[in-house]
Amino acid sequence: MEKELYEVNLGNIVCRRAKATDNIDEIVELIYQTDPYLYPYWFENDIERAKEFLREKILTKGFIFNYENLYIAYDKVKNKIVGLIVAIDPTVDLNYDYTKYINENERNKYIIERYIYDCIHEAKIADGMYIMNCAVLEEYRGQGIGKKLLGHFIGNMEKAGFNSFKLDCLLHNLRAKNLYHSLGFKEMEETQGFTWEMPVELVVFVRHKGEYLQEEFQKQENYKGVDENTNEYVEEYIESMGRNR
Repeated sequence: MEKELYEVNLGNIVCRRAKATDNIDEIVELIYQTDPYLYPYWFENDIERAKEFLREKILTKGFIFNYENLYIAYDKVKNKIVGLIVAIDPTVDLNYDYTKYINENERNKYIIERYIYDCIHEAKIADGMYIMNCAVLEEYRGQGIGKKLLGHFIGNMEKAGFNSFKLDCLLHNLRAKNLYHSLGFKEMEETQGFTWEMPVELVVFVRHKGEYLQEEFQKQENYKGVDENTNEYVEEYIESMGRNR
């Protein structure tokens, strides 16, 4: 599979696989933004702790966030990573030993056993790619970068031989759902996600090559157009459950 050849030039933005020489702190910031529950809990609302923990791990073979599992949108003019996908599949090395960190503290134990191990399991049983994270920097949202990043990623991975893609998002995150539908994903089931106080409602999406036309979804009454700027929907959902980000 020719994943290493993935690179698409779109004016000032380049969509490509991450490299060991990329700015690790920018990558961590984007990972941190992808889930308003998981990463703030894991690192106690301290992004500097997240950077300290993940800097070395992103360069470590077998770790779930190893740079070989990362795909980025890069602004050539500003020399900045502005978008990120974390995607794993049965062909990648996911054999990192997390035992040390499980025994280190309760937060590590909870995240590794309830989230990271689940993601690894999903990747190993899938016949395609499991997309863990997808994000665009706040100041770059509303420009279609998220759709381009994800769309070109899917197109190139299909050429590399992957025919299915799985991801999830918050159940009430309508903008994200519109984006995924526009790229051929279908809603498969509702489920509960990462939680330490109360359930988090998620919807699982799957895309199979050539299976779905976005026009079918656009006919639905609640279609709002494609926009990957999801913040307001995420914040509204958290607020409705009496939580703070």
